[in-house]
Parts: sequence; structure tokens; C-alpha cells
Amino acid sequence: MELIVGAIVAGLVVMLFAGKYFSKKLPKETHFECARCGTLARHTDRTIDAWRNNKTTFFCQSCHIKWVRARALRERERNTSLAGSGSGSGCLGVVVLFAVVPLAGFLLVHAYA
Repeated sequence: MELIVGAIVAGLVVMLFAGKYFSKKLPKETHFECARCGTLARHTDRTIDAWRNNKTTFFCQSCHIKWVRARALRERERNTSLAGSGSGSGCLGVVVLFAVVPLAGFLLVHAYA
């Protein structure tokens, strides 16, 4: 009996995920108004995926490209400012960790031995 209930629950979970990830639902409207420039644009695969992920604001292709370029520029500026500030890969923390853990183990062994 438990096996049947488990199989039913597992089947329902699989159907739920399959319905969520393999559904081909489309928005009712074929066009949308760009949230940045206000132009009327046709839905693309990118905006349909956003719609499927419950997004409510959409951007036309040219505004999206501008956003991607501005974001890439900010990321480059951020990475160059981080490189100069001394916060690199964090190797010092790992070295300290590898030095402190054996030392703590050594001290514990000698304290209780």
C-alpha cells in the first residue's frame, strides 16, 4: 500500500515539474509596450521566457542591448576597482585556515593526552 502511495506522489511531482518546464504557454498578446522607451514591440523568445517566469515589465530588443552593454561596462569597472583595492582571490584566508586547523588539533591532543 505504501509503495502505491509513494508511486502516486512521485508521479504527481514528476508531472508538476514536467508541466512547469516543458509547457509552451504563450502570452495572450503578441505585442508589448517597452517599459523603457514605450515603443510597441513583438514578443521574442527572450520576452516570452520572461513572461513564463512571471515578469511583468518587458523591454524591446534595442533597449535590452543598451542595458546589456551598460551592465557589462559596470562589471568591468567593478572588477578593475576590486583588483586595485587588494581584495583578490582570498588565498590568505585559505593559508591561515590550513595553518590554524592543524595547530588547534595539535594543542587539543597535547591538552587531553
